[in-house]
Amino acid sequence: MPKRAYIALAFAMPVLGTDMPPAIPDAPIEYTDISYEQEETPAAGWESPAAPAMPGPFAAASSEKRGYVNLNVFSSDYNVRGMGVRDSFSKAGYSSVSGSYTMPNRNLFGKGLQHRISGEYGIIWDSSSVLAHPHVTRLSYAVGKEIFPNLVAEVGYTLRHGGLEGYLARYSDGAGHHTTQELTASLTYNDYQQGFFGKAEAAYSFYGLTGTWFDIEAGYRFTDVWSQGNFGMDVELSGGVAPSVGYWGSGVNGVDAWRIKAALLPFSHAGSFGRDSRFYVKPWVQFSWAGENATRMEHDNDGVDMVDDFLITIGIDCGFTF
Repeated sequence: MPKRAYIALAFAMPVLGTDMPPAIPDAPIEYTDISYEQEETPAAGWESPAAPAMPGPFAAASSEKRGYVNLNVFSSDYNVRGMGVRDSFSKAGYSSVSGSYTMPNRNLFGKGLQHRISGEYGIIWDSSSVLAHPHVTRLSYAVGKEIFPNLVAEVGYTLRHGGLEGYLARYSDGAGHHTTQELTASLTYNDYQQGFFGKAEAAYSFYGLTGTWFDIEAGYRFTDVWSQGNFGMDVELSGGVAPSVGYWGSGVNGVDAWRIKAALLPFSHAGSFGRDSRFYVKPWVQFSWAGENATRMEHDNDGVDMVDDFLITIGIDCGFTF
């Protein structure tokens, strides 16, 4: 083969290995609209793959539950944010049922806001106590948003009737009722995978009692502390402090109480109760120390000694989540 033929073939090889360009049309070109919103129709029998399970002992379902009902079967004492009252006010103990429900609409006003209702009804079992009647009642409504993973901010309104707040509203502040009303703001954190949890809450009471109170708590959940056969045990440890400014009376400013709490969280490996099951049982013990406001409350309430300096409260809760 002549040398010039080899040179021509070398230049032609790249062209032979690719598609030849289309011919230039003689007529005008017409363009049609293209939709980028079309989705391919899946074949019959095709299913989307399930989302992977989250690691750790607490599955994703924990954060998807909208509500709970909790029954405090019995507490050995009645207290408010760790501030325990004297045995003469609640020597027979206390029981309550409480609940919370987050509404299905979690995108209010298009801002990713959710709203929640909650409440509590409690009974001080000593019928001779001045706090026993009326029974303890609380109703709350709050609007909130998850501002960071596991961190929810809320603002809301709470109405309280009876209990220590209602008693002081009626007999200390001279109101003709046992009712208080307050505006609340809170930050709640609960990391089911790492075990950290906590809450910072503030409230301004404008009816019945006038003043501000705060409640700060932080804790850690230890998992698999004990395991035997089909059963296991987690443990929660937490501590909190509850200051107030003018809430219990004029000039009553400082700490109401300090507290630490330990709770047992039994669970079944089969998932029948505890952890991500709908049912749970929670025995607990709480140690409370009165702050400087205990003495100030006595002076503001004609020397009536209402608050225990040190209190050990034992209780058991059981509940249902949904």
